[in-house]
Amino acid sequence: MNDKITPNSEQDKVVIELISETQQVFLGRPSSLLVLAITDKDLSTRNVTIRITNSDIDAKGALVLSTGGFGTSFYGIGLQTNSTINFALLNGLQVFEIKWEGQYGWGNNNEGIGYTFALRGYTEIVKWLIQNKIENTSTIICHGGSGGSMQIAYGLTNHKLEQYIDYAILVAGPPTSDLDRGIFGQQGYIALWPNGLGGFGITDYILGWRNNGNYCVNRVANPPSFVIKKLEEESIVNNNPNKDYNYNSVKLYFVNTNDITNADEQGLIFYNKITSFKSWKYLPQENSHNVGGIEAGAIEIRSIINQIVN
Repeated sequence: MNDKITPNSEQDKVVIELISETQQVFLGRPSSLLVLAITDKDLSTRNVTIRITNSDIDAKGALVLSTGGFGTSFYGIGLQTNSTINFALLNGLQVFEIKWEGQYGWGNNNEGIGYTFALRGYTEIVKWLIQNKIENTSTIICHGGSGGSMQIAYGLTNHKLEQYIDYAILVAGPPTSDLDRGIFGQQGYIALWPNGLGGFGITDYILGWRNNGNYCVNRVANPPSFVIKKLEEESIVNNNPNKDYNYNSVKLYFVNTNDITNADEQGLIFYNKITSFKSWKYLPQENSHNVGGIEAGAIEIRSIINQIVN
């Protein structure tokens, strides 16, 4: 057994099966595309594609990347994100990009299951990669923005992700730290979601309210008490005594802009709750939610990676 893998009864509920592995070229390098089926006894089976690109030098560790929304795209889709991947490869990191399949990605065929259960698979994917594909497990870095940082955050607070990784770089949030007030809080609340965010539809879907009240999309004036209660329960930060905010030796780095979606303020709620190592980098001159896709944000992410591996 890999020394990062320890028995975990919750994770034993999840089974991952390799469906296919094909070869391609990405960033001028050979890469692999894995398709995995994730079967959780509490959820319907979902598929995920992982693009693996090996480092240019002997591997020092691995960088696991996840993306926003339902996680249905690869991380490397533009100049800055591709440059960050290229930087990681040049500096000895194997890169693993997680892309959930289907219209609803990590929530596909699991409408109403809730954020906490739906995102349990992320930790199990990391565990599977450690056991099967990561060449050097001495340094495992998880990085994601917006919904990608959310996958990491729920992994830490609910699914013992800290048992398997060494570092996490969370950007553009995570935006679901305080769902009830983010959606139904008073005007002027600093972490209030502005109208028009995709997160309203995502939340209605994953909590079972799509076409069944549409409470979040419609931002109803007087939401039922069960809606507020469920949003509190599904927030990254709440008073659940089983939530974990101490990650031992795992180091967490946050990078946020003066975000037009207020994801920075949501992220700060999670940051302030953490009782282990944490670092906060704020880019006040920027307001993009796409932190990893803008130059200033990508430079900061690369700086953190450089600090870790060199």
